[in-house]
Amino acid sequence: MKSAFITGAATGIGEGLVLKLHAEGWRVYAGFRSAAPEETGWHGLPNIVALRCDVQSAEDIKRAVDCITAEEGQLDLLINNAGYPGNSGVIEAADINDYRKTFEINFWGPLSVAQAFMPLLRRAKGRVINTTSASVYLTIPMGSSYPVSKVALKALSNHMRMEMAPFGVDVTSLEPGGVETPMTALGEDVGAMQWATIPEPLRGQYQQVFLDGATAIGDNFKLYSAKHFADQVYKKIIVPKRTKPSYLIGPGAAALPWLHRLLPTQQVMNIWRRMFSKK
Repeated sequence: MKSAFITGAATGIGEGLVLKLHAEGWRVYAGFRSAAPEETGWHGLPNIVALRCDVQSAEDIKRAVDCITAEEGQLDLLINNAGYPGNSGVIEAADINDYRKTFEINFWGPLSVAQAFMPLLRRAKGRVINTTSASVYLTIPMGSSYPVSKVALKALSNHMRMEMAPFGVDVTSLEPGGVETPMTALGEDVGAMQWATIPEPLRGQYQQVFLDGATAIGDNFKLYSAKHFADQVYKKIIVPKRTKPSYLIGPGAAALPWLHRLLPTQQVMNIWRRMFSKK
């Protein structure tokens, strides 16, 4: 029976992937931080082991490694899925602590987890999937910390892919392009929280120029269900013997990388500026 460890497994994409791998006969170690495992769809199912794992905690990561080492001796699949949306505000008045937290969870966390599990992945000649984001193709005013941290993770994945290939470990990045998760639930409160991070009088100045993310995006993007997304990930990334460096999966997301291939950077930035600017 193949084994997998998934961080951020209690909600959204992580929960969907746990259920998909379980249905396909895998033994899944489901990492969680604050969301209660008892409230997940996988709680109590056979061959699923809940492991508390805050990716910011070296102790939690070590306990997860020790548990899987004792029970499996190797690991076929690591999915670095845990993420934090960040709410750091505008760059000129950024909440540096929140910016650092965003990187701690979205960049340093996956790096620490991958380092810790690499001996087990080497033994299995396994696979690492680092969950980045379709936002790596966007420039988002007043919301830089999340996409910037995910761009860094994508670059890390490419370096890791090159370094680990000679040792039989395959590494790729997954770029979700719209999935129904708590992170993509955009309501008025989300916009209000974004504005609240900007101190006055700067807030008024930015409100004259930009829309908050929730208002700008609105209903412009369709979303996959977590189940459908997990089915796509399994078919396109987990089943194949070899992977591509990255996979963009989501409704209508395929055009995003083409914008960067066909247009100068400034023209691409102009597209996002129009999207997030007041008309």
